[in-house]
Amino acid sequence: MTHNKRLPAPKHYPINRKESSYVSEIKGSRSRDTAIPTVVFLREVTEYADNAKEATKIVKEGKILRNGDKLRDIKQGIGVLDVVQFPDTEESFRAVKQGKKLVFLPVTDGDKVAAKILDKSVEGDEFVYRLHNGENFRTEDEFSTGNTLVFNDSVKEVELAEGNQALVIEGSHAGEKAEIKEINRRGMKPDTATVESDREFETRLGNLVAVENLEVTR
Repeated sequence: MTHNKRLPAPKHYPINRKESSYVSEIKGSRSRDTAIPTVVFLREVTEYADNAKEATKIVKEGKILRNGDKLRDIKQGIGVLDVVQFPDTEESFRAVKQGKKLVFLPVTDGDKVAAKILDKSVEGDEFVYRLHNGENFRTEDEFSTGNTLVFNDSVKEVELAEGNQALVIEGSHAGEKAEIKEINRRGMKPDTATVESDREFETRLGNLVAVENLEVTR
């Protein structure tokens, strides 16, 4: 089993770095740079488990879901915009970045799961979309790269466009929800967007996820 000592753990981990216990590596599609292992969520965030053994019991009994699916391993990652649910208590949390930290907001729209399209390809009659959470989504329907797919009973595309609401997921403004005022195409340089929340600022377009009316702020 591979572990990271608490001191060098990524800065977004919600842990006490002065303690001597460890955190697990992340298994699965989520990035270690933006996600935390399920065991950390159960132990440090919700405090539903005191240790890895108790966290494993919760997972094995199918009492925790990520985006509607049962988690199978305490090392599986939970990352930005993932929705974590506890069916027994009817609790739902959505993960968002606030500054450098990954935080979990209690939400009432946990049946809606959002993922940004990073890239797409074609295989046979299907489009294959690479999502920001590391997963792939296959469908015959065509959507645009950069937009957000919101999964509920159906799939809805939310456009990353001027006039729409977006969540900043990286950079110094991470965690802020703002209106896109202008998209600035920079040619060979990364595109940016001018956005406005309580003030106006510019950020890379890649830092934004279109979220429409999703619950993503406190």
